[in-house]
Amino acid sequence: MRKVARRLSVAAAALALLLALSLWCIYRASQRPPEFYRQALAAPVEVQVEEGQRFERDALDLHNQLLHAGRWEACLTQDEINGWLATDLPAKFPQALPSGVSEPRVAIEDGVVRIAVHYQRGGVDTVLSVSGEAYLTAQPNEIAVRLEQARAGIVPVPLARFLDEITERAARADLPLRWTEVRGAPVALVRLPLDLDDASRRVVIDRLRWGDGQLVLGGRTEEEHPPNGDRTQPSTAIQPGDKETRQR
Repeated sequence: MRKVARRLSVAAAALALLLALSLWCIYRASQRPPEFYRQALAAPVEVQVEEGQRFERDALDLHNQLLHAGRWEACLTQDEINGWLATDLPAKFPQALPSGVSEPRVAIEDGVVRIAVHYQRGGVDTVLSVSGEAYLTAQPNEIAVRLEQARAGIVPVPLARFLDEITERAARADLPLRWTEVRGAPVALVRLPLDLDDASRRVVIDRLRWGDGQLVLGGRTEEEHPPNGDRTQPSTAIQPGDKETRQR
């Protein structure tokens, strides 16, 4: 009888030790941020400022292009985006991020977009990251964002726990958003607010490409009532080697 009790005690102690080690490993894994996030945070401040300023110049140039009828195109790099997120976002839009969320960064890799943030809430301190793909839908100026994976550090976490908060934040920003599902993964459908003050013209996006650290956005600004009912048609040519997402 004593031998049985001793064996049970040893087994219970071993099980407790194994559980403790497993929890420790999970905790340690949750503290390991993605490599792209570490690299983005390590960029020198002066580089972040310079890239953020370049992002604002490119955004202003795009805005000016949209005001004139004809085709337009914009190319934004992940370094520019991260520079703006590091310097201009906290300075100019301090209330844009949810409570407990800070230091967002992105990576653009061959059609896949990865986003990571520092998350501190309810005793949890980790880096949350999500990856997915974005492409144009058949609806005008609507982008589908298919979320494929979420992680805390390198530990997978359920996506469902974040969907309601994403919807709430989009509503606060007056960004029309609805959800659907593709191949078992949640897909956010977002219509970009590209309406111009000039009601005689409209903006249409017909090109969206992610890859090699760049976001390329293209389209046209067209007259609502052009002469002879003629409208500029979007170019559908794909250059050799281009990897891009078009309307699906």
